Amino acid sequence: MGQEIAIGAGLFVLGSLLGSFLNVVIWRLPRDESIVAPRSRCPACGALIRWYDNIPIVSFIFLRRKCRACKAPISWRYPLVEFLAGLVLLLLYLRFGLGEYLFVYGPFALALLAITFIDIDHRIIPNEISLPGILVGFGCSFLWPGFWKESLLGILLGGGLLFLLSWGYSLIRGREGMGMGDVKLLAMMGAFLGWRSLLFIALFASVQGVLAALAMWLSGVELQPPLPEEDEEESPPPPEPEAQGPPEKVGFFGAAIPFGPFLALAALEYLFFGAAFFAWLSGGRV
Repeated sequence: MGQEIAIGAGLFVLGSLLGSFLNVVIWRLPRDESIVAPRSRCPACGALIRWYDNIPIVSFIFLRRKCRACKAPISWRYPLVEFLAGLVLLLLYLRFGLGEYLFVYGPFALALLAITFIDIDHRIIPNEISLPGILVGFGCSFLWPGFWKESLLGILLGGGLLFLLSWGYSLIRGREGMGMGDVKLLAMMGAFLGWRSLLFIALFASVQGVLAALAMWLSGVELQPPLPEEDEEESPPPPEPEAQGPPEKVGFFGAAIPFGPFLALAALEYLFFGAAFFAWLSGGRV
């Protein structure tokens, strides 16, 4: 028992350290900046962040949510990502133990965490994460006998299923419903989790996405319109600041919310509850 507590605590600390790196990825990757150099700086004043001010969660508490140099407030996002990264490694250890499942699904879950916050901020899912993730997921499938077939089908069905849904939505509504980033993300999930996971992920992500959008709309949160379709050959210059009008207001059915976070949440839910869900569907005992 004592050994399990020590391992769990160690994994939580390791996850929080990796979460600190994820914060760098979340900030820099969408801005096409290197995630290796330079060293972390305060986004407000540009001061270098010393190592003792960069200890996950702890430094945030001792600095009282302020930069040591300029006293600018530090976003709650940083300790939240660090905490979630530590928590997800701990929960995966409690679910699967210390073995190949943890070493495969740990990085997978951390990648989903980075994708979630990038999609929330920028409404994009970076190819730098999803495309290598497809290859890594398929490569890891050979750790379990015969699972590579399910992984390959997961890639094909995952990408193909969401592409068909997006294509059908665009035919009906006359505008894009899901970006290709979501398609690649679901293919990555199929690579790691196999094709059987896709029904669970598509169902739970859709339901939770609709419920979240409905809750935001009912609570008065201003929903965002879809991103304008890009035309690389004839893209008009951006309007001058003084020519921009007030933000476009959209209704519930015209709004667009990032779908990546709900796909990521459903994929994690599948890891913990997928077997019980399918046992319930088949009428078997959980």
